[in-house]
Amino acid sequence: MIILGALSLFLCGASAFESIRDDDLFTYVTLPNHRAIKWNITYHDRSSVVPGYWFVAPYFINEGEPATNRWMPYQIGPHIFDQDGELVWTGCSDFNNRNIYDFRMVDAMGDDPHLAMLLPRAVGKQDDRGTVIIYDNQYNSSQVILDPVVDLDMHEINIKDSHTALALAFRPEMMNMASFGLPDLNMQIWTGGFIEFDMTTGKVAVQWTSGDAISPDESFIFDAHQEYPNTDFMHVNSIDRNTNGDYLLSARHTSTVYLISGEDGRIIWRLGGKRSDFVKDFDFSWQHDAKFMSVNDTHITLSLLDNGAEDVITNEPTSSAMYIELDLTAMKATLLTRYTRPDNESTRKRGNMQTLPNGNVLASWSEFGYMSEFTHDGRLLMDAKFASERFSTYRAYKFPWRSNPSYPPALAASCHGVNGTDLSTTFHVSWNGATEVKYWRFFARANQTSSSQQIGTIPKKGFETSFIAPGYMDLVSVEALDLNYQVLGQSVIVRTEPPVYWPEGLELPTPDDPAAPVVDYSVSMRKAMTFIGLFVAGFLTSITGYFVLSLYHPAFRRYIRRTYSRVRSEDPDEGFGLLKVKD
Repeated sequence: MIILGALSLFLCGASAFESIRDDDLFTYVTLPNHRAIKWNITYHDRSSVVPGYWFVAPYFINEGEPATNRWMPYQIGPHIFDQDGELVWTGCSDFNNRNIYDFRMVDAMGDDPHLAMLLPRAVGKQDDRGTVIIYDNQYNSSQVILDPVVDLDMHEINIKDSHTALALAFRPEMMNMASFGLPDLNMQIWTGGFIEFDMTTGKVAVQWTSGDAISPDESFIFDAHQEYPNTDFMHVNSIDRNTNGDYLLSARHTSTVYLISGEDGRIIWRLGGKRSDFVKDFDFSWQHDAKFMSVNDTHITLSLLDNGAEDVITNEPTSSAMYIELDLTAMKATLLTRYTRPDNESTRKRGNMQTLPNGNVLASWSEFGYMSEFTHDGRLLMDAKFASERFSTYRAYKFPWRSNPSYPPALAASCHGVNGTDLSTTFHVSWNGATEVKYWRFFARANQTSSSQQIGTIPKKGFETSFIAPGYMDLVSVEALDLNYQVLGQSVIVRTEPPVYWPEGLELPTPDDPAAPVVDYSVSMRKAMTFIGLFVAGFLTSITGYFVLSLYHPAFRRYIRRTYSRVRSEDPDEGFGLLKVKD
């Protein structure tokens, strides 16, 4: 019992530690209230991946959490990362840690790219219908407030042009259960559909719901005979529109993709599920993110993520992304290419597939942020995953992105030291969302009326760059520079925090004047090191010589004595020996 109790305490402690640990999150001096998620990345052929940035929106609980007064660092919401996993932009604080879905770049809203995302209904607020959030390329935001009659689904915001967007919608309807052999039973269930709306006014131009067009018995989830059936019988999760004006709707719980007429709203055909109009040479189920790739009079090419499983049911051994060709004459569906999840596991929820500009494929497996990039012919180039298993993202994308934010860089500075002769100033600088910064140029001034003096320029490194200057530099600022050292932006002037561990009772040091003459410590140090080097070399040479002489001195003395006792004589009769004086 004692052992079991100790084990229980250990497991409880481990669980509590797991919930509060943050070594899998980045911390920043310039964003002290943020914790950006870290990545584990494996490149199999980095030279073949498409340049760009990753767009993800980590969340902890899929449905979101109710508002609370509990403090929590900003870590949930829209993020942009580079392909090394370094943070580029975080918008968490704009939404106070509320979940964000389908965060992506859109280039259909004019000359400049924009960011789009869905802010779903706030938990516990029945009058909140959900909101579409748009940012320009300087992170200035706007909202699209839809007609109040629409409940906006979280899955997709598909912007087709500067005025028009598609989104998914749902609503409860009373439906008869005759298809289950229960003609006397009417039940309220959630029907699925989509809307097309004006991005400027929020007015809905087209609204389609499944109604009687899709029978509840098409569902693999809903069963009217159950005591507590799952009334989300369709669970729509993606919408697209082709050049003919027809709509492609994906419904997860029927494992079916529907083509819906833009003229009269009728279902033109079904792909997959219980009532497929196509003969297939493959299977898919519980799919996400069905999109048009190409359309003509006789053939359509689609892409989708085949989950192949849901929470309980598993239809296929692993999930995959795929391209499908539809022959509209023969009504035959052919699998063109399949991109299998590299770890051979199942994505039981969420996910998406993106075709990149050069034909590469990015597949988001959703859970824990897991995603992979493939060549068009299926060769794995990269996979990446959140370092933390506490977070997932509904979708992940890769896009090119350029931005100089409308707000200035953030700068923090602090002085360190314990005496007035050995002080240094540490700078931390970042510019949330900036993509073109290559260098940081630092300045300081003695007082409010003096001019700023340049004190250093260093390359940008990661999201937040640090720099150390000798002395106590107060009233500091920084410039962001591009590759050609052109100024992109400038921070406000900030005061440097004085030394924290200054001896108690001792007056704080006076900040240095950066305009005053200073010793070039690097030159002085080089001279000092040269002198020290020469001194050490001379000393070592002397020691070596003394050692050699000491080692060979006895032998040398014996040699000298032998030489003097056997001096060659010009007298042939004189033998060798000690030199004698002749008479």
